[in-house]
Amino acid sequence: HEFSVGTVDLVNRACEAAEDAFWSYGYLSREARAAFLEAIADEIEARADQITLIGAQETGLPEARLQGERGRTTGQLRLFAGHIRAGDYLDRRHDPALPGRQPLPRPDLRMIQRPIGPVAVFGASNFPLAFSTAGGDTAAALAAGCPVVVKGHSAHPGTGEIVAEAIHAAIAKTGMHPGVFSLIQGGRRDVGTALVTHPLIRAVGFTG
Repeated sequence: HEFSVGTVDLVNRACEAAEDAFWSYGYLSREARAAFLEAIADEIEARADQITLIGAQETGLPEARLQGERGRTTGQLRLFAGHIRAGDYLDRRHDPALPGRQPLPRPDLRMIQRPIGPVAVFGASNFPLAFSTAGGDTAAALAAGCPVVVKGHSAHPGTGEIVAEAIHAAIAKTGMHPGVFSLIQGGRRDVGTALVTHPLIRAVGFTG
């Protein structure tokens, strides 16, 4: 099989699409984001046999290990869906104003967790599913309301590509902005450098 290799131009286009997506995705209801994460898990399961076949060919990992890791991946997505529905992660805090406090009055203080913008995620070589395209870092960023640009690992481009197809199917199914997720295949150092240093990227996830 032949796979494309990422370029700096593709990084720029993906980051710009992610920034564009942020202005809708970052302000969606928690329920809409939870449904999106669950749709990703469903679409991954719908491709289960294909993922195991391609993953085993690329990595040499036994089928049982890949099946277990796929379950961990979909489990993480569904766990985050439940977590954001509950709303505890927002860590809402409210300290009411104390106008009569001495020596100085205290203003009304409110705090809430907010999404920060596009996040870059680097796929791991040794976990083609649970710490790669739709792994824990991607699930966490999407749950928080942050679009994701993944740099796939060159050790398993086919596995990354089929998982990306599952995510894009979930985007279509739930009506998300298409820029909310992009996969750029690895293989060139300048791709990773461009992604990490891109001015629109607000955070980077990497499992070393």
